[in-house]
Amino acid sequence: MKVVVCSLTYPLPNGVTSSINESVDGLIASGHQVRIIAPDYGKGKARPEHFPVSSSVFGRALVRFFGKKERMFGLGAAAEIKAIVDEFEPDVFWLHTVSWAQNAFEKIMLESQSRKVLTYHTMLDMYGRLYLGKLGEQAMILRSKEVANSVDAVITPSEYMKSKLVGWGVKTPISVVATGITEPKTKLSHSELTKKFRLPSNAKVMLYVGRVVKEKNISALISMTKKVVRKEPSAVLVLIGPGDIAETLAEADRLGIGGHVVCPGQLPLEDAKACYAGADVFVFASQSETQGLVIGEAMISNTPVVALRSPIQAEVYPEDVARVADSTNELASMVVEVLNDEPSRKDLTKRAKDYVTSNFSKEVMLQKQLNALTVPVKV
Repeated sequence: MKVVVCSLTYPLPNGVTSSINESVDGLIASGHQVRIIAPDYGKGKARPEHFPVSSSVFGRALVRFFGKKERMFGLGAAAEIKAIVDEFEPDVFWLHTVSWAQNAFEKIMLESQSRKVLTYHTMLDMYGRLYLGKLGEQAMILRSKEVANSVDAVITPSEYMKSKLVGWGVKTPISVVATGITEPKTKLSHSELTKKFRLPSNAKVMLYVGRVVKEKNISALISMTKKVVRKEPSAVLVLIGPGDIAETLAEADRLGIGGHVVCPGQLPLEDAKACYAGADVFVFASQSETQGLVIGEAMISNTPVVALRSPIQAEVYPEDVARVADSTNELASMVVEVLNDEPSRKDLTKRAKDYVTSNFSKEVMLQKQLNALTVPVKV
């Protein structure tokens, strides 16, 4: 089978890129051929199957909506994509991005007679509401419904997202396929992690990995940190990822905890994954996740997770494998407890790792994806 994959954010270090790479690795190992088409981010090919094409930067308002580093296809992209598709002759078009308007890949996909599959990764209704208000929310719901109903199969990472799409009027068959999670290739020790970020050797590291932006509820983590520091003066929040770094550090300064918040920015994916094992606790407050891949990555690295309750909580981090809070006050209290209760911490991390291994295996992911990729074309 020949599969052509498209994402507007590939190969930026994020959950979508991780998901695509895991899927492509599995497809190739199973004997299938793959091409990955994405806007050119000026870094060349991320892997042999990657084909960067002409790109353009978003306008100012759209940059705020979709992320400061993300790009659209440029004016020459349509011809480049068509040339790749014509040469490759794919059996399946696999789209991984729903954007505010139809892009060049989507147009070529819809004109094709090949199978069409969409993986819906992002809670676009929430993003629309955060940045463009109620009108933005409704626009993204309608756009999501339009794209999902134009393909032959839809994949979502969670049952929660499937239910949302159904509620929006999506009639296309939907398969729930969580991204497979594997252990990081390398793991930093606590001392290696503190040295990497120039922290005191006795620092108690509260780690977050992901984009440092409004929709990830970073303010809740900053507020939590102020409360934790009152009881644990050596606690430090390390936020690994791109985004609103200056604004986040300014917020920490306003709260008087500037020395307890570190933002190293974007790291290569494997470098970021290596950091989980060296942290004392992984903290998470986002309400906009469709899977929360980083939570599973922390769990499989034997790092205890303390997170705010969210729509995907029951599926991704049930209360027997993570500490789940209903407020920032409770989040802070749970973090302090985890930092100081070693027996409970060890028990929690063992159960969490077993849970991830049993529920988010790469093998299960690949088989479910293959089932979705081979659905009949709509008539």
